[in-house]
Amino acid sequence: MQQHIIPVKVYVRVYIILLALLAVTWGVAQVHLGPYNNLAAMTVAVIKAVLVILFFMGVKYSSKLIWVWAGAGFLWLIILFGIFSDYLTRSWVHIQGW
Repeated sequence: MQQHIIPVKVYVRVYIILLALLAVTWGVAQVHLGPYNNLAAMTVAVIKAVLVILFFMGVKYSSKLIWVWAGAGFLWLIILFGIFSDYLTRSWVHIQGW
């Protein structure tokens, strides 16, 4: 099995991008966007997660099987967020007698 060697400057660039996205996350938390606060924060979080998965976990230069498993894990994360959003929206429906 051949290993792909990633230059250090790639890691430094990704690290700087992650720090910039951290600042964006803080900025989104400081600005009132109404119902879009969660959407903006989750979008930035997904971008940061993809960068970490691709570069720091080495998926970008891995085999297709690793891509499938990483994608399956990411899909499962999206499903879990969907379940959580269902839990948050249960208060929208008022059932008589409760």
